Amino acid sequence: MVALPAYRINAGLQSGLDNYTVANLLAANVPEIITVPTDDSGIKANYVTFGKGAAADFFVRVYDALTGADRVTNSTFAEYVTNGTFASDTGWTKGAGWTIAAGVATATGAISTALSQTSAIALIAGYTYTITYTVTHSAGTVTPSIGETAGTARSSSATFTETIVAGSTQILAFTGAGFTGTIDNVSVTAWVLGTGWTTDGATAIATGAISTALSQTANGAYPLVAGQSYLATFIATRSAGSITLSVGGTAGAARSTSSTFAEVFIAGATQAISFATTGFTGTIDDVTIIPAASTPVDATAGQSAEQNPTGYFLNATASTIALVSAGTPTITMNFYK
Repeated sequence: MVALPAYRINAGLQSGLDNYTVANLLAANVPEIITVPTDDSGIKANYVTFGKGAAADFFVRVYDALTGADRVTNSTFAEYVTNGTFASDTGWTKGAGWTIAAGVATATGAISTALSQTSAIALIAGYTYTITYTVTHSAGTVTPSIGETAGTARSSSATFTETIVAGSTQILAFTGAGFTGTIDNVSVTAWVLGTGWTTDGATAIATGAISTALSQTANGAYPLVAGQSYLATFIATRSAGSITLSVGGTAGAARSTSSTFAEVFIAGATQAISFATTGFTGTIDDVTIIPAASTPVDATAGQSAEQNPTGYFLNATASTIALVSAGTPTITMNFYK
């Protein structure tokens, strides 16, 4: 069989070559991003073949900006609330009877109006958010809401944490019903915080050697696909215990050191992203989950690296290819018109 003309990266179509090989040594669990080459006329390659020179499976995914998006909502634990400590009289719309001063929002006169603001980060309708706030109570009740979905009416003094499934608006609010008292230290996060977890608007913090979960549902705009490979990265600081990330119900390795971790997961059938803990004290930050692969490729079992390598049609439109492996194989690629 006569080989198709091959593309040479950054050098256009090589009409005098039947085969041009590009070789990449992969680092474990780190994606290698390859730009699909074009010929001298600017036409992208239509087909690519793969082989490998080491006994470690690797994964390949041809993707665009949509499928390459992060599956995590609010991966940096940024704060949804503006001025949640009421340090100044800003950021909130005050209904009749509400004032902000001395570091708290105060309701006087047994009021039934709202203290509200537009979320600093876009809320996603149908997603679960955790809200934490402190109430001092003298009369009536006060009820938090996220996206105009109401939470629990509170009629006592305490610091409360609850989860609310957001409605269709961007409004965060506290609504009184004959309420007299104060609100302070309001925080909203896209993560569900198990007992012992808090956030400071930048990281998730576990205190007390806890064994509860930090979790969320994957971003609905980019859902997890069962059987798909994903590269997950996160930063952990640890002073006790261990933490284990799972993606779509598939658990990864237990981590008991402080580091930036990267791990490849084959997603299970759920949309859950979760950190399980065992006596854990520490922090989590910068969680990202992106598609890393579509099909495990072992092109060389029982044969040399260049015999019948696995290939993909690119349809002359794909712009990027990602390669990732748990090992460190050297991957060869041939691009064809």
